[in-house]
Amino acid sequence: MPTVAFDILGTLFAFDTVVDALETHLKFSSKTTAHHFFQTWMWSSLRDYFASSHNGPYSQLMVILRAGLPRTLKVQGYDGDVDEQTVNAVMEAFTRLEAMPTACEAVKMLQEQGNWNIWAITNGGREATKELLRRAGMLEAFGGGNNIQSCDDLLLSKPHPRVYTEFMRTIVRQTKRIENFYMVATHAWDLAGAKNAAFRTVFLTTEEKVYIKEAYGNRGPDIEDGTMIGCISQMIELEQKQALL
Repeated sequence: MPTVAFDILGTLFAFDTVVDALETHLKFSSKTTAHHFFQTWMWSSLRDYFASSHNGPYSQLMVILRAGLPRTLKVQGYDGDVDEQTVNAVMEAFTRLEAMPTACEAVKMLQEQGNWNIWAITNGGREATKELLRRAGMLEAFGGGNNIQSCDDLLLSKPHPRVYTEFMRTIVRQTKRIENFYMVATHAWDLAGAKNAAFRTVFLTTEEKVYIKEAYGNRGPDIEDGTMIGCISQMIELEQKQALL
C-alpha cells in the first residue's frame, strides 16, 4: 500500500481567508496588495520558524506569525502599532482556511483507489489540522484524524530530515511493510527535504510557480501540475507504472 503525505498549509488548504482578513482589518487598498503583504509575512515567519526549530527553542508557527505581524507591517512601511483585536481577527482566519480547488476531489479519488495510505505532515497544529479536514469533509480520508503528523509533536519543523524519517518509521511500524512514499506540497523546500529521505515528490505549482532545482542539487520533483487533481492523477499513474516493474 503506497503512502501519500500532504502538506496542509498552502497546499491542501489555500490562504484566501487570511488574505481577505488582512484586506478587511488592516484596510489595504486592494486584495492584490493584501496578498503581497501576506507573502512577505508568511515567508519571513517561516524563516524564523525554521530558525527557532533548528537552532533554538521550538516555537509554534502560529505563535511566530502572530508575533511577526507588527514587524512585517513596519518593514513594509505601514504603522506597526496594530491593536490586539485586529491581530486576533487576522489570526482567527487561519482556522477557516478553505480547501484548495479540486483538493477534495483529488483526495476522494485516492480513497476510491482503495490502496492508498493517506496522511498529512504539517507545520501546523494537530487539532487545528483535524478541524480544517473536518470542515472540508476530508477527515475520514485521513484516518478520522489519526493520520496527521504535526511538527508541534516532534518540536521540529519541516524541512528537517528527521520529520520525514520519523514519518517513514511510523508507517513501517504500522504496516510492517516498506512501500513507496509520496509527498505533495506547493513548497520546493518541503519537497526537497522529502526527496532527501527517498520520497517521490509531487509539486503543486500554485504558489511558487517554479521549482528552483539549482537550490536543491539540481533535483526536481517527480511530478508537477497546476491543480491538485492533476497532481494526484499523475501520482496514481506513476504508482501504477512502478507496480508493473
